[in-house]
Amino acid sequence: MADGTTAKPGARTALPERLHHNAYVCADQERTRQFYEDILGLPLVATWIERSEMEGRTVSFCHTFFGLGDGGALAFFNFQDPEIQAQFTPKAQPRFVHIALKVSPAAQNAIRGRCEAAGVATRTMDHGYSM
Repeated sequence: MADGTTAKPGARTALPERLHHNAYVCADQERTRQFYEDILGLPLVATWIERSEMEGRTVSFCHTFFGLGDGGALAFFNFQDPEIQAQFTPKAQPRFVHIALKVSPAAQNAIRGRCEAAGVATRTMDHGYSM
């Protein structure tokens, strides 16, 4: 194990407490904010303009976080340089890349109503697994 201990056969290791954040690259931070904050109702909890070294060059990007009820967040990056941005844009059809959020039936109905009012298509899918 990473901490130098050895797990006993059949012993269960400690699980993470919760998701801190899940990050995605987005093409337009304002459009992303409008959807997640204005339509879905997730509060924008942080926005940073950052500079970081990537592959020997300084890269500037905007990093936003939208809060979830358990304290976790969904995060979105948008790179200033279009060439860098293109490197992180999914090339394949992103059909199976998605976010699934657990909500109450009342919250789901309210979100669906806001989506319909904004012209955003919705569908409900039950994977048969819930936490």
